[in-house]
Amino acid sequence: MPAAWPRRVEYAVDLLAVLVLKELRVRYKRTVLGYAWSLLQPLAFAAVYYLVFKQFIRIETEVDYTLFLVCGLFAWQWFANGVTGSTLALIGNGPLITKVNFPRVYAVLSGFMNDVVHYLLALPVVLGFVFVLGHRPHVSWLWLLPLLLVVQSALVLGLALLLSTLNLFLRDLERLVTIGVLMQFHLTPVVYPASLIPERFGWLLLANPMAGLVIGWRDALLVGAVHGPLVGAAAAWAAGLLGLGAWVFAAQQKRFAEVV
Repeated sequence: MPAAWPRRVEYAVDLLAVLVLKELRVRYKRTVLGYAWSLLQPLAFAAVYYLVFKQFIRIETEVDYTLFLVCGLFAWQWFANGVTGSTLALIGNGPLITKVNFPRVYAVLSGFMNDVVHYLLALPVVLGFVFVLGHRPHVSWLWLLPLLLVVQSALVLGLALLLSTLNLFLRDLERLVTIGVLMQFHLTPVVYPASLIPERFGWLLLANPMAGLVIGWRDALLVGAVHGPLVGAAAAWAAGLLGLGAWVFAAQQKRFAEVV
């Protein structure tokens, strides 16, 4: 029996790699710039927000506003892409689900890993901005960056499992999620500092896991430390949503072939 495990692991890795490559091909099919689009989108938004919030409204931040934006926007882009894209993870793999016997969770994991790879490839670009604009590496990056990566991965994966399942039974959810992510963006201190939030609304930072993560990525990259309570709240949300998403997915996966 133990001898079968290496073959199972090899099969799982190979199947997941095929699905991830399929996601990459679909995303960049017939595009000229390919992966560069993943960098251009947050950088283009950073340019617009810099013009509006720094030149027009003149928001004051403790660090260079360009750096402030870049550190937050790439983390947010990963979350937004992962959550909105997850609603189609099962529907988009409908032919596979109905005709091929394979672990259904791979259909969600492939899109999730696609977004993780994109963020990891974009991280050197973010670090390039950090170095060029006068900051230096921190030893704490060795544990803070992996910590934030794990917490945000758990958050995105939990939501992906939950939303991909629910969207099979309520197809309007796709549009509701798009609206919800847009609303959450404006409630998250991505383009403005958290200090601008009135004290009576401070609870929103704890209720919004991406607030803790965006602030956490920014603080970790620039000062080598994070706000413990905010990151802790984000980790609690991530663990809870991962558990809920896994439970809902496991409870409903027998019905996927019927409703996809």
